[in-house]
Amino acid sequence: MAFELEALVGHLYIVSGRAIKTAPPGALIEVAPRKAARGREADTFFTLVLPGGEETAPAAFYEQLAEFAAEKFFSASGSVTAALRSVFHSLNENLYEHNANESSHYEASIVIGVLRGMDLYLARVGSGVALLKHELQVQPFPGDFDNDEVLFAPPLGVQPVPVVKMANYHVSSGSRLLIGDAHLADLEMPQLVAALAADDIAGVLTVMKGFVPLQMTLMALEFVSPEVDTTIPVRAAETSRATASATRPPASVQAAAAGTSSESESEGSRRLNQRGVPLPALEVAGAGARALAGGADSAVKLIDRLLPTPSPDKPRWFASPAAAGTAVVIPILVVMVVVIMWVSGTGASEFDQCVQRAEEAADIARNVASSDVQGTISAWSGAAALATECQRLRPDVPDDSLSAISAESQTIVDHLMVISRRQMSIVASFPQAGLTHAILQGQDLFVLDDGNDQVYRITLTPDGMGMEPNTRQALAYMRRNVQLDEYQVGDLIDITWAEDGSGFSQSNVIVALDSNGLVIDCPPRFSDTCRAQQLQSTENWIDPVAITVWNGRLYVLDPGANQLWRYDPNAGAFANAPIEYFSGEGRPDIRQAVDFSIDTEGVVYILLSYGTVVKFRGGDRLDFAFAGFPQGQALTSVNAFYLNTNPLQPGLYIVSREAHAVYETLLGGTFVHNFRAENEAYFDSIADVVYNNAEKVIYTLSGNSVFAFKRDVAE
Repeated sequence: MAFELEALVGHLYIVSGRAIKTAPPGALIEVAPRKAARGREADTFFTLVLPGGEETAPAAFYEQLAEFAAEKFFSASGSVTAALRSVFHSLNENLYEHNANESSHYEASIVIGVLRGMDLYLARVGSGVALLKHELQVQPFPGDFDNDEVLFAPPLGVQPVPVVKMANYHVSSGSRLLIGDAHLADLEMPQLVAALAADDIAGVLTVMKGFVPLQMTLMALEFVSPEVDTTIPVRAAETSRATASATRPPASVQAAAAGTSSESESEGSRRLNQRGVPLPALEVAGAGARALAGGADSAVKLIDRLLPTPSPDKPRWFASPAAAGTAVVIPILVVMVVVIMWVSGTGASEFDQCVQRAEEAADIARNVASSDVQGTISAWSGAAALATECQRLRPDVPDDSLSAISAESQTIVDHLMVISRRQMSIVASFPQAGLTHAILQGQDLFVLDDGNDQVYRITLTPDGMGMEPNTRQALAYMRRNVQLDEYQVGDLIDITWAEDGSGFSQSNVIVALDSNGLVIDCPPRFSDTCRAQQLQSTENWIDPVAITVWNGRLYVLDPGANQLWRYDPNAGAFANAPIEYFSGEGRPDIRQAVDFSIDTEGVVYILLSYGTVVKFRGGDRLDFAFAGFPQGQALTSVNAFYLNTNPLQPGLYIVSREAHAVYETLLGGTFVHNFRAENEAYFDSIADVVYNNAEKVIYTLSGNSVFAFKRDVAE
């Protein structure tokens, strides 16, 4: 099977300050074996298993964990997230049982990545971290590296149920990823950005090697197109995986090792210096040398004044005890003074030079011809990025000139890109959550926490901008592992609203679907009276991602099977096998589908991940095309959408995590708005959107929070 992206991989393994020229135990990258489960054929799996706890196990232990994780993943069917959860639960169960019954007590942290097409899934248990560079954005996983509560979680083998963190990102050729132990989070972000900007994967490792403390276990990856000819001047890295059997398909993976020759290291350094980094190492060294020279000269003068050349007829001052003490103290004082001068002088020099470069970049942007829209946007975006990097040198002391550059850049870019900035209100936040799906019904907002597989309900304030006090409720029977009648609820996939309850316990219920095909419906005000039913023929499912109910029928979007399954109600349940919505010759390709919805006339809208909407009635394709988008701003990466069928303001609201935006279009696809947050970090993990027609409020889910903003404001 052809792969859209290949992964170049290298390792950095430093123990007690010494680089080990082998891959660390527990580092593994593998493509799907020939007998992989359905839906796994195009997946690339990589993992890094890290020691945890006070007792370190033999190296073979971490290698076996990595091998077991890969085997478990490729043998599991269903969605990527469901397979990853299965891996974590199996590993944790085995290790927890071992620790309970054996004298040796082993713990381990693990980070797993799965590359599927242009989608990257990251998941972890424990304290491993990752850093993704995609285009101009750098995103830490599982969260801000400055937040210890997010970074450090119980490792495998400590609790009966592991604490799993997951995230999904869009990647493309040139995207780079670092996976490492907690020491990676200790490095300064400008250092990590500089490393990720190196010429190639070998350069990344060379730069990282200069920043690393005494300990570090690191895996570095670059995703490239199979057509790209990659020539990396380093040896191929070893992994902890045994050599693939002859029956395994050729791996679409090339590896670059951290343990390079001196020739390759110098080559990597040469390339890095040609490209330059935000704070060049050569400038730091030069500033340090000048400061040391000046400090040494001052020290000589100080010694001459304190200890003048004695007259021949006077006793030698060095013979006294005071002189002996002074001879020891003065060199120490001199070293302290010189170091202080160097540190303070270097910091000021770096910052001043960085500000100067930012101002020069802004001047260049101001002189770009106004007719060159893309050139103007690129120039101002670069100036703003440089201003941000400069301000990070002095985060506690805002610089007016840098703030002015950032503000000017945002104003100009927003105007050219027709961006509508909005102030966000945080409606509600859920600890340790990863919100992915939302349903608005009247004043009730239901959200699915995919991180913990739990559905919550909150009641909105009359203006729609907040949550009524004490209204947050976790729906007891819409969570993973709960027992409902004879069924146990599994990983939840999606939620929807059923106005027509022909196949449910009643009408007007909130509905959830798990990865095993179990459907749970609950009356919103009587959530303890839920009902569960098992759908038929779920063995034909591959990767279901979304559900909706229309006219009493339940629809399941399964891009893995390239199908939309339709379950018709019968005697108050969905007791029959599903009907294929797409049949016959010329079926559409919806394998990149991420979301769908159905309007009041039964027209199906399916959103594809690369920014296209396909539209059907009764399985037949209808015309649809986006139009009126600003120059160069066509949709290229999307995650979810909301279909507004209100006759007063029908339209689509489309989420793009890559652009940190919510786009609004008419039902026919004509551009209306490009909404972005004043603080773009709020949309770092944006996953879903819904619209409140009554109050004209747009709600978004991002990370663990629900955000709200007004659609219409005076601009």
